[in-house]
Amino acid sequence: MIGIFANLRRFAFPGQIADYVQQWDALGVDGVVSGDHIFRPNAPRQPAPESHLGMDQLTILTVVATLSPRLRVGTMVSNVGFQHPVLLIRKFAQLAALYGGDRVLAGFGAGWARREFDALGLEMPPHGARLGRLEESLKIARALYDDGFADIEGDFVTARALPLTPRPEVSPRVLVAGGSPRLIELAGRYADHLDVNVPPHRISKIEPQGRLQTTIDELEESVRLLEDATTSAGRPAEAVQRSVVIDTLSICSNSEVEHESERICADVSLPAMSLDACPYALIGEPRSIAAKIQELRERLGLSWIAIPFACANDFYANVVPHLEP
Repeated sequence: MIGIFANLRRFAFPGQIADYVQQWDALGVDGVVSGDHIFRPNAPRQPAPESHLGMDQLTILTVVATLSPRLRVGTMVSNVGFQHPVLLIRKFAQLAALYGGDRVLAGFGAGWARREFDALGLEMPPHGARLGRLEESLKIARALYDDGFADIEGDFVTARALPLTPRPEVSPRVLVAGGSPRLIELAGRYADHLDVNVPPHRISKIEPQGRLQTTIDELEESVRLLEDATTSAGRPAEAVQRSVVIDTLSICSNSEVEHESERICADVSLPAMSLDACPYALIGEPRSIAAKIQELRERLGLSWIAIPFACANDFYANVVPHLEP
């Protein structure tokens, strides 16, 4: 059966983390992933004092891995533009040393939120430069995880005669997320896992709009690009596993699907449209949702999907019984 991860996006209950981990283990959730921001870039400029939206995600994921003997953990993704990437690379390596590399997804990203760069007094480089820095970061990560040593002189970052200590017995799996041809090429060359995101022409200032308008057909093209990039790098076509993050999960009767889709679109100022072809939205009766997940699995070659953490109980009670093994 396709793997199921809980997505901690908007997770704001750190005091209840032990209860959630116990719940996820009991349900059979395979892992936990989280975005990694210093605050929610699209949130109000002065969030409420009790808000936990800027929690350090690696700390939270370490707690999850400590409380559960089996849940996989990873970021989706951590920005390599705020500091030297080796400081992130070794944190993931430390998690792997403590809990096993098979359980750790080391998520690396180029950074996209100008507000975060501004808040740190950092200039946000152009897109090409950010991807250049990401590529050099991935080269260093690959060298350290594969060989335990990196000696790379880059245009953006450098690692001179740098060892990885402690070096885990099994390295973490390198994850990137995105949909641009350049990002997909980097995934094919360096990554173990790609979370398949929206193609460039769907990118919108209002993020949910672009995701809701994306189609499975478009992600199929991304997967073809990934396989080409992977084989061009001298790797097997299936070397890079894939996932998608489900933004919208609504279990309802088939007669309610149209109304529910209209409501979801209206919430992000989109005209009413069918979301049947959107890979990031699961709406309908449990059997219909399970059938769409199977379609995603077959057409995109998915290893797992990530669902909103708050939906885990309903998903496992209603949808999972209908999923194919």
